Amino acid sequence: MSRAKVVSSLFVSPALKASTDSRTRGDCSPRLRELIARVGRESGELWLHLLGLALEIPAEDGATFGARLSEVDALELRRHLIGVYCPAWVSAVGAETLERAVSADSKASAILLADPCYYGGHAPSALAVLLPLSAAETKQRVLAVVDCFAEEMFAPREGMLLRRLRAESIAQHPRIDTARLEETVAAVANGYAYTAEADVARVILLPHLAAPPWILLCQHRDNRLICYPAEQTSEDSEQELRQRIVRLGRTLSDEKRIEIVRRLAHGETTLSELVAHTGLAKSTVHHHVAQLRAAGLLVVHGNARNFSYSLSREGLNLSLTTLSEAFGQKDNE
Repeated sequence: MSRAKVVSSLFVSPALKASTDSRTRGDCSPRLRELIARVGRESGELWLHLLGLALEIPAEDGATFGARLSEVDALELRRHLIGVYCPAWVSAVGAETLERAVSADSKASAILLADPCYYGGHAPSALAVLLPLSAAETKQRVLAVVDCFAEEMFAPREGMLLRRLRAESIAQHPRIDTARLEETVAAVANGYAYTAEADVARVILLPHLAAPPWILLCQHRDNRLICYPAEQTSEDSEQELRQRIVRLGRTLSDEKRIEIVRRLAHGETTLSELVAHTGLAKSTVHHHVAQLRAAGLLVVHGNARNFSYSLSREGLNLSLTTLSEAFGQKDNE
């Protein structure tokens, strides 16, 4: 993980959170909230596509990334945002449709907004505002958000956040083994068992601090970007134990999450099956799954095209050990 890639992912990912997280939006100034609304109040998925550009215009800091982004051709920026360089979207809707949408073709845009696979089904909330605009207007609105976000929210914390991500990058280097891709991803991105993809030549692991416990996936050309939450551990072993207990307790405080764990005890399952089993909305089950994975109780298998879920026996045993360490009887008592 190069420093440039870490900086770029750090800068882009909080912009994603700023557009999707109501708590973060509450921390935004009225000016930044207004600028985000001009791109789309729920445009979170869109900002992930800037990570592809971050690979092509690496920067040492947020200000440099913003400056280099301003030099990108407006049509080229639209291509990145609409997904011309994302093989999954090309397969889903066709290269011709994507290119027509880049030029603000209304019929092509309607096809994209209606497709259930394109943009992971989030196209109406992520792209409805921008698709009808010209390339120049798209660039103006996106840059306005990036510049304002950089000034108000990113720059004041950039040094501290970079130190945390650099520490994460250094800590993970011993686990990197390019000859054992699946094992490496599983070791770094806790609870994610990645399945290799035929059209992916390189997997890039990027730590993020923006939206834990989510794992964020993005595809750019033949690169798969896996943005995983950076570990937040304490050097104090007692404090670390307390944090693990609190995390476990919060995770199992919800009856539906307990129901999901009990279902997983009977074998691997899919999101659709969990939706049917719990009677909850797909987005709600997805949220519960993320919490269980972060607590080490669940393993996500697959890639952006298809996922399944299983109980983490190792994580379950670790949870029992954690409780025993915290509340078990001492040997000398």
